[in-house]
Amino acid sequence: MKLVLANNQSVRFTSFYDGLKNENPELFDYAPYDSLLFSFDSDAEQSIRVRNYATKKSLQEYDGVYLNGYLSTYELAATMAICCQALGVPFVNQELANAPSLSKLTTYAKLAAATVRMPRTLAGAKAALLQATSEIAELKFPLVLKRADADRGIDNYKVSSLEEINQLLADHEPRSIWILQEYVENDGFYLVSFYDQTPEFCIFRSLEQRPDGDSQKAHMFKPKGGANAHLIDLGDVPKPIIDACQKSMDVMNRQIGSVDCLYDPKTEQVNVLEVNYNPQLVTIETFKETRIKAFLEGISKIG
Repeated sequence: MKLVLANNQSVRFTSFYDGLKNENPELFDYAPYDSLLFSFDSDAEQSIRVRNYATKKSLQEYDGVYLNGYLSTYELAATMAICCQALGVPFVNQELANAPSLSKLTTYAKLAAATVRMPRTLAGAKAALLQATSEIAELKFPLVLKRADADRGIDNYKVSSLEEINQLLADHEPRSIWILQEYVENDGFYLVSFYDQTPEFCIFRSLEQRPDGDSQKAHMFKPKGGANAHLIDLGDVPKPIIDACQKSMDVMNRQIGSVDCLYDPKTEQVNVLEVNYNPQLVTIETFKETRIKAFLEGISKIG
């Protein structure tokens, strides 16, 4: 059976495809993109799973997928293409075979397909996450809920219950895309910046208690002036961090960018949080001279 995905779920369209399906009941299912739930788990036998809540089926129950009408849901369609490739499910249109990443959703899909470790993750549109109570129950609270297309901590929350998740999602559009990840205990995160796919500098930002006491923002603290930021000599950065960040840059095919990650020195385990393409020269003041020097040298190498 094939899966046909499309944005238009009006009565006119669904009735038309229902009629076709009645004549060919075993040929295809017609479903919206916002019914897709993606699961990424580095420790699972299969690191990628996809469930369609509209059809109650997993991606691997189909022997082909037609990605149709994805103008306003590009990231969901591109993620589906990545997952189809990873799971060996044929799909069209093949223009999405090497789709650029526009948010954390496609980034995580690409990383999961390449077996790059990240926190255990559920992702998809709000409409899908609100139905994913059984999948969320398999995760261990606290979790981090973040909007896939946001950065700088916008719409990024540490949550302790399903009720908190529902409350935070309530005012957002059904097609807004969200990431839900298990919180990994840490004392701070590393940022490794690359130019010409070569690491140029590393900053560690320690996790400090927030003066405002906001429990939903307790997992991040970036005070003005970078009081909790420390520049680390690349020679002192643990090798697993450099290796994981290097692999992440390679997977994303980014020559200039930076990778945020967590590191556990006891297990030497790295969890990648984000692969940024923006060197943040203007908006970030911490170690600006180092950032500018790396930028100017990196730019000179293009071509």
